[in-house]
Amino acid sequence: MAGNKIKSIVSKNKIRLRDGNFDLDLTYICPNIIAMGFPAESLERMYRNDMEHVVKFLNSHHQDHYKVYNLCSERNYDTSRFDHRVAHYPFDDHNPPRIELIRPFCEDVMQWLAEDKDNVAAIHCKAGKGRTGVMICALLLHQGRCLTAAESMEYYGKIRTTDGKGVTIPSQRRYVQYYGELVKRNTLYKTQTVLLKRVQLYTIPMMSSGTCCPFFTVHQHKVKIHTQEAVKGVKKGLSCVEFELPHALPIRDDVKIEFYHKSGLLKMDKRLMFHMWFNTYFIVHPIQPDKDYFGQARSHSRPTSTVSCPSPDQARAPFAEDEMLNGGEEFVLELHKDEIDKANKDKTNKVFSPNLKVKLFFARGREDQVPPTPEPSEGNLSPSQSENDLLDDQDLDDGTDSGDEDCIYETSESSVV
Repeated sequence: MAGNKIKSIVSKNKIRLRDGNFDLDLTYICPNIIAMGFPAESLERMYRNDMEHVVKFLNSHHQDHYKVYNLCSERNYDTSRFDHRVAHYPFDDHNPPRIELIRPFCEDVMQWLAEDKDNVAAIHCKAGKGRTGVMICALLLHQGRCLTAAESMEYYGKIRTTDGKGVTIPSQRRYVQYYGELVKRNTLYKTQTVLLKRVQLYTIPMMSSGTCCPFFTVHQHKVKIHTQEAVKGVKKGLSCVEFELPHALPIRDDVKIEFYHKSGLLKMDKRLMFHMWFNTYFIVHPIQPDKDYFGQARSHSRPTSTVSCPSPDQARAPFAEDEMLNGGEEFVLELHKDEIDKANKDKTNKVFSPNLKVKLFFARGREDQVPPTPEPSEGNLSPSQSENDLLDDQDLDDGTDSGDEDCIYETSESSVV
């Protein structure tokens, strides 16, 4: 009984399956689609789904007719526990999947379900909510059960949680929107190179007595490819900080930008303020968000005052050259506070103004402008930040749930993101 009480606490807002014989973090999203938490062994089974119980449940309810889909990049298990009917589509906790991972996943599930009317797909990540929700929402769009990303996320939230908060991390929601757009257009994803030219940060985060020393890093395929120099002594009241890149930066596919506050003189003296993922295909082929996608109207007014962080040599020529080569076409991605990971949790505006937004300016690129990308390795992956590097959630003081995979009981395997 005590173990079940702990599991209920850890489950937070997720709806559990309780039928007298089982008490599992598991929900039927549809009759043949299951969302569940990680099937754990060892000590972790005390607060997550017990592997033995999950196996027993699936065998008693769907003998020989279930297939398990593991979305965790950080952990695995012996697939023989599920008679080797396990598929692995891994991506990182608190992050969206690669856009090219989504369609193969959906096609895999569709093929399995089509093989027998009694087949079911059991899909899980660690907590069975955020990453699981992204892929299930994409699947609902792929199947035509839902017609818009907003509809799929609303449906998933109502079925999987007690408060409707299913997929809550902005970048994960954005990728559901991306896939919904591909389905709506009936088109296949294509790689698109763009050139990142400059970045604008609107309103100043309250980091050090009303001041901030912002800078950002750019990651492609989990590899850091650019670090922008920090702007020092930015004070409260300034409307906008503009960063000029030394050269137009070629990027493509899935890109992550992390914004930091430089809190000291040493390289390690930094705090991650917020971050966002986007895909470059949708920079050139923009989408219109669903009417209720993020639930508020947008203001696109320009700032009244701006401070620039130009490159050391004030290099503007590469931008002009690229624009001439590509017809002078410019693309802008504008993300507001509720569309930015981590910043969206600051509901009381303690650190970030409600008017916080980031604008990214691009030109169309050529494929030969993409620099060679090293293979991801432990040495060049975008590092998990230590607790001192992070803007703590309690600093944001939003009073809401963590939104994805956070758990009050964590193992040493879990990373802070």
